Amino acid sequence: MREDLRTPGVEQKPPILLRNALLAYGIALIVDWRVGKGFSPEGHKLLRQLVVKTWKGTKVSIAREVSRTYQGADLTIEVDGQEHIPASGPTIFIANHTRGGPLDSIGQFFEMMRVGYDARLDVEDDEIREPFLIVQRGLAKGKIVQYLSGIFYDIVGNSLGCEIVAIPRYNKDGEIINGQNLKPGTIRRIVDGGSSLWLPQGRHRDPDDLRFPEKATGFLKKINRRDRFTQLVPVRSVPDSHRNIKIVFGPAVEISHVVANGGINYFAQNHIAPLR
Repeated sequence: MREDLRTPGVEQKPPILLRNALLAYGIALIVDWRVGKGFSPEGHKLLRQLVVKTWKGTKVSIAREVSRTYQGADLTIEVDGQEHIPASGPTIFIANHTRGGPLDSIGQFFEMMRVGYDARLDVEDDEIREPFLIVQRGLAKGKIVQYLSGIFYDIVGNSLGCEIVAIPRYNKDGEIINGQNLKPGTIRRIVDGGSSLWLPQGRHRDPDDLRFPEKATGFLKKINRRDRFTQLVPVRSVPDSHRNIKIVFGPAVEISHVVANGGINYFAQNHIAPLR
C-alpha cells in the first residue's frame, strides 16, 4: 500500500465546504470559550486567530505561535531541566499525561514543544527543529462526538504538523488493545534528525500514576531498529493544588538502553518517576 507522506511546510487544505469563513470563526469562538479560560485579552484574540488559520489549513507552528496564546494566563507553567535536552539529533520526548495548566491542560504539552524547539539550537531547519506531536484522532465520547471531533483533529492536526493515530481503546488494566495505525513516515521523521513529543498513556491520569501501556514498547523497538542512538528525554508534569503545572525534563538516555532493559515501563519508573 502506498503511503502519503506528510511533507514539512506544505499546507493540506480541508474541503472547500469546511473552509467557510463564518464556520471557521464560529469554531474559533467555541474553542476560545472551551479552552481559553483565564486568558488575557491578547491571548483570547490570538487563540481565535490561530483556530481560524488552522481550520483553513494554513501551517501554524505550535512552538513559535500557539505557545504565545497562554502567556499571561491565570494558570501558570514552570519549566525545569531544559538543559538536558539534546541540541540536535533524533529525539523523543516521553511524558506522562495529567491535568493542569492553561488551555484546559493542553498548554503543558505545547510548552514542552516550545522548550524542545528552543533547546535544539544546532538544527537549522525549523521544520525539523520543532518537535511534532503524536495525537489521537478525536474524542472517544460517543459516535457523533467521535466523528465530528475526528474531522476537527484531522484538519487542525495537519495544520499543526502533528501525526494522527486512531483513538485508543483500553482494557480494565489500562492496556491499549487496538491498533492505532501510526504511519511509517512518523518513524522516518524522527530518525532523519527530527523530534517528537509522545504521551503513551493516551489520556489524563493521576499525576502519580506512571503506568504506561506495554504496547508502547513496540514503537520503541521500531525506532531502535532504525536508529539505536535515538535519544529519549523523560518529561514529567506535576500539578499543584491550584492546577498550575510544573514541567521537569530529565537527562536523555539512548533508546537501545531502554529497549534492552525492558521498554516503556522501565523508562517510566527509572527516568520519569524520579523527576520532581
